[in-house]
Amino acid sequence: MSLNQHKIITGGISFRLNAWYAAIFLLSVVAFSTLLYLLFSIALERKENEVVEARLNEYAAIYRSDGVYGLRQSTSVESEKTYYVKLLSRNGRTLFLSVPNDWITFDPEKVQLGPFQAHRVWLRVPKDSEKDLVLLASEMLDGTILQVGRSTNNRETILQPFRKAFFIIVLPIVALGLLGGWVLANKAMNPVRNILATVQEIIQTGNLEKRVPVKMTGDELDELARTFNIMLEKNNKLINDMRESLDNVAHDLRTPLSRMRGVAEMALENPEDGSRARDALADCVEESEKVLTMLRTVMDVAEAESGAMQLNLEKSDLSKLGAEVAELYEYVAQEKQITITGHFDHPVFATIDKVRIRQVFANLLDNAIKYTPTGGTVELYTKLESEHPQFICQDSGMGITKTEQERVWDRLYRSDKSRSQPGLGLGLSLVRAIIQAHKGSATIESEENRGTRITITF
Repeated sequence: MSLNQHKIITGGISFRLNAWYAAIFLLSVVAFSTLLYLLFSIALERKENEVVEARLNEYAAIYRSDGVYGLRQSTSVESEKTYYVKLLSRNGRTLFLSVPNDWITFDPEKVQLGPFQAHRVWLRVPKDSEKDLVLLASEMLDGTILQVGRSTNNRETILQPFRKAFFIIVLPIVALGLLGGWVLANKAMNPVRNILATVQEIIQTGNLEKRVPVKMTGDELDELARTFNIMLEKNNKLINDMRESLDNVAHDLRTPLSRMRGVAEMALENPEDGSRARDALADCVEESEKVLTMLRTVMDVAEAESGAMQLNLEKSDLSKLGAEVAELYEYVAQEKQITITGHFDHPVFATIDKVRIRQVFANLLDNAIKYTPTGGTVELYTKLESEHPQFICQDSGMGITKTEQERVWDRLYRSDKSRSQPGLGLGLSLVRAIIQAHKGSATIESEENRGTRITITF
């Protein structure tokens, strides 16, 4: 037996569940059987007592109406000779006595009756292993004491078969319960074992494509398996995105770092040429600035996505902010012969961090100019949509395919078309991160070769 199998049998959750189930089941059966035993015993005694009490009430009525003579007449009937009947005076003298044959060995003079409760007292005397003598004494109105008794079956004799039947029936039931508990516990833990096996296989093989089998039962454990698979899919996607991001970072950092090294090596080849050394240093500063810009942008995106970005919120006019950004990029647009049109006819106010939102508008406009061909147009709008402030940037550029429209928001993602233009692939990811930090949303609509429309809603 392997260590894992031994653990499953002796110390696993299935074993503990089965042990708890068996203990609770056994206690429930014992408690139920004990209660049933007590109720049966009480009902049996009550039934016997009711017979004696009814007979005593009958004899008491006869004594009140006809006296001792009436008792003698009623007990002389053959059917009444099964009852022990005795009438005592106040001073204990016997006034009447009728003794059945099976009561001959009983000496009531040696038996002390306890205190009367509600003018009555019960007495049960074992006769032999099979019979008991039951006696009920009652105080009459004239002070006399009427005693009535009869022979009855020994309760132990009656209850003993019941106890034997208890062990004969209950033990197989408990064994069946243990077996059923073991089967059910193992069946219930199968989904957990499947999850454990999947995790172990992923750890051993590194295969992130492995999934837990789902039986579609609709219960909580099945839901756990589905949720676990969703988590694996998200982790797999996250790792793939991370690998792709690292590839993109390596690709985008390779160019400035290679250029910096090449320029430095050229300057070192001729150290006496001071002008070449100065040019090399200037180029190195320029390329290092590109690297620092990339790293700062990556850190800004991470800070915004984690919720740690500090925002200085104030009520500001989006139209005014959009006009400032459009004016800032006017010269860049003119160089590409692109027309920027701003539709800022009315002020549109929103509670924002002006510095961060200016960064958002600048990134959107920079992207629009970069990917719009010569002679194209870029239009900027601000408006209220269902009382929500909006900023819209629409261009007539190359557009984005349907499959890439969601991916353009990812860090360092650059489509094949965009790689012909300089950039880091961080602009739109930073836009969405900042807007989400403002509790807003960013959506994109685009068609290939017909332009792109990005809407920011606050």
